[in-house]
Amino acid sequence: MPERLNRDEVVRRAGDLADRIGLGEVTVTRLGRELGIAPQGVYRHVADVSDLRGALGRLAAGEVSLELSRACSGLSGRDALVAVCATLRAWAARHPGRYEALQVAPDPGDPAASAAAGELVSVIASALRAYALTGDDLVDAIRLVRSTVHGFVDLEGHGGFRLARDPDATFERLVDSLHLVLGEWS
Repeated sequence: MPERLNRDEVVRRAGDLADRIGLGEVTVTRLGRELGIAPQGVYRHVADVSDLRGALGRLAAGEVSLELSRACSGLSGRDALVAVCATLRAWAARHPGRYEALQVAPDPGDPAASAAAGELVSVIASALRAYALTGDDLVDAIRLVRSTVHGFVDLEGHGGFRLARDPDATFERLVDSLHLVLGEWS
């Protein structure tokens, strides 16, 4: 007897599908095929593609927050920064569809999505605590880290590093540069 579907399982399976084929290719019809049900059956669990993508963003934020928390536990300063950057990079490589869903800011009218995004920001802020940044400086630092890692992840994921230099060596220098900048931020 097949497992009974619920919203969480439908969203998780949509995340798996997005990781395989890309977020933009996930449709209700395609997800229905993946689940072995008619598209109308998918609508019992999600209102539409927009609802599904919002749910994928919440799923992604929760998953990566947990991984970042584990990776940064007991670390501070440069070590915590390295853990944040390396974990984001590795998670994005393993979950490209979920990672793409994570890049869309949550709908302000969705408290669950805002809470999930807020948790992710809190985890990153906690990892940066040794830099003694507060207020706008902390917000800007979080944005700097996220956008820098995102740029690297995006280029790497799209085959943008074709030179002979090892991307891992470049990534290490990128993180070292962030550490220097954050150390002098205030």
